[in-house]
Amino acid sequence: MHETDTRHRSVFADIRQLKAAERIGFTVLFVVLMGFATVSAYFQWQGILRDKKSYIELIGMSKIGQFKSWYDTQMAEAKELSESSVFIDIVADAAKDPSDKNLGRIDSFLRPILRSYNYADSAVLTSDLRLLVSLTQLAKADCSEVRKEISRKKSLVSFFTTLHLTSPYGKPGFHLIIPLFKDEQKQPFAYLVQTFFADDYLYPMLAQWSGGAKTGETLLLERRGDTVQALNPSTLVKISAFSLLVSVNDGHTVEARAGLGQRGVLTGKDYRGKHVLAAVNYVPELGWIVLCKMDYSEAFSSWIPTLVILVVFFLVTLAASLAGSYVLISTRTLSAFRSRLELLKRSERSEALLSAILERVDAPVVIVDEASTIQFSNQSFKERFGDSLPKELLYVPSALEEGARSYRLALQDTKGNALHLYVMPIHILLRGQETLSGYVMRDVTELEAALEQVQELNQGLSRQVETQTKRILEAKEELRTIASAISHNLAAPLRTIESFSELLATRALDQLDAETADYVMRIRRASANMANLTDDLMTFLSLDSVVLAREEFDFSIAAQEITSDIIKRSPKRCYRITIMPGLKVQGDRALLKTAFRNVLENAFQYCSDNTVSSIEIGRYGERGIFVKDNGIGMTPEEIESIVNPSPTTEPDHYIPGLSVGLTISKKIVELHGGSLEIESEAGGGTTVRFKF
Repeated sequence: MHETDTRHRSVFADIRQLKAAERIGFTVLFVVLMGFATVSAYFQWQGILRDKKSYIELIGMSKIGQFKSWYDTQMAEAKELSESSVFIDIVADAAKDPSDKNLGRIDSFLRPILRSYNYADSAVLTSDLRLLVSLTQLAKADCSEVRKEISRKKSLVSFFTTLHLTSPYGKPGFHLIIPLFKDEQKQPFAYLVQTFFADDYLYPMLAQWSGGAKTGETLLLERRGDTVQALNPSTLVKISAFSLLVSVNDGHTVEARAGLGQRGVLTGKDYRGKHVLAAVNYVPELGWIVLCKMDYSEAFSSWIPTLVILVVFFLVTLAASLAGSYVLISTRTLSAFRSRLELLKRSERSEALLSAILERVDAPVVIVDEASTIQFSNQSFKERFGDSLPKELLYVPSALEEGARSYRLALQDTKGNALHLYVMPIHILLRGQETLSGYVMRDVTELEAALEQVQELNQGLSRQVETQTKRILEAKEELRTIASAISHNLAAPLRTIESFSELLATRALDQLDAETADYVMRIRRASANMANLTDDLMTFLSLDSVVLAREEFDFSIAAQEITSDIIKRSPKRCYRITIMPGLKVQGDRALLKTAFRNVLENAFQYCSDNTVSSIEIGRYGERGIFVKDNGIGMTPEEIESIVNPSPTTEPDHYIPGLSVGLTISKKIVELHGGSLEIESEAGGGTTVRFKF
């Protein structure tokens, strides 16, 4: 203990021996370092808080985008059904005469839609809320809930019911009520009820969490009176549907505050009592609340190492300040003596090194005094000029332009050979001694001769390149003109063949034998393929001359439009389409939409008819887009034909979307400075990536 006190007194006694300026310097340095560490830790804390808020807000907006896209899709289908005159007439006939035949017509009309959209049930109620048809009989068990919702809202437009446990399975679900009107009636004569299970639609959207957060969870809330009920896919705590009920009077929980109308980023405790960071958003038109949250401990776990580093930094800085002051005092006198001795040794060593380098260097170097007497010259100078100084060197300083560092000079060596030199003059100022002048020269005689030969060769090569380039451009333009003319000339007879073959198939197909009818259909398919090939050729030829527009293009919106058109053409197939929102790039909107449509058309066309057609559209990297399907895939040879188009494709095997459509998409993406990547295998689906 006594030794420790003595050591502490010795250290602080040494600090008191420092000069006032040195003590102030150590103190200021210590304060500055600690202030810098503290400010850095504070800004890192704020940066983490800002990043986590942005992250949780982005997750919430992504969920809202998914719900909005799903809602728009369902309401678009509801509008089509409510405006379908065929469906209205079928329901009206069944309402008047509920015979097995009329009820069977409703079943035949709704069952493909039930399968396409994976509804739990499709049912029809009369205007007096009497059940007319239920495809899966779920509506019979849950009809009282449906009648209550219709009587409560009395809406003349399509609407969703509240979330509840649907009978008889006790599964969380809800209904889409579609009023049906006939002959300008002001009141609906019937209602179409589409039943949804949360397992099929809501749980997948809620359970999906972007990023690696282990405590990330999404709740779907709906306020009912003084309580907020939560629909939870059970990602953190195993609870049954709607068993989580939070009173709005409990203002400490983020669920209750969300039910009271608070929006944006919130901090507080959740239903588990955990302190969380949450983002609250309102689902438009549905009255639902989406709450995305993650535990505070996970969100800010990355700041703990910073706090540890700050403490260690404080201790190290304090120890370094004490040690530095002690070393400064104990070595001050000794360092002064050593510095003088080291300076002397360094000067002698530098002089020896400089002399050795100057003797070995190939550039001539000479140093003269004020009387132009040579004081030093290296071996290279002596080999060219001997022991005499060329008189031309004395005029170099006056010949230099202002700001120039070297001067070109033509001299003759002792053998009479012409030399071309670049001379750089230097001045050596020594304290108390005579000023010396030096000249460092670079011999460029051989280099200039070689440069002249290179310039002559470059000029000849440039003339040849210009000639060949002009020929290639003329040939390319001539080829494009000929191809364009051929395409235009093919269009007229092609339309004639297509029109007359269509008339022949329409008027006389039932009068022909099977073999002749097959010939007619082959003619129609061949003419259709040739028409597609001609259109693709015209599009491909016009790409090189197009002027790209610079505007914003949203792949997400375009995907919804294109997929809707494709689904309408084949409504009987089953589809599962996932579109990530906010897929925006800068480019020519019309060309990018053409490229995107070609890829989607190909994906839909080559999906198997016996399975659900799955299409996924999302973000690839920072600026890329990908389209993934579960279709029949492509062989490496087919992919190679897209990347490097070949003229050997057989007419009978021409596939518009595969042979030219994707090639056009690849060309459009390359015009925007990007690339198109295709990853596929036979029978394993295809992934197409747009990289910008």
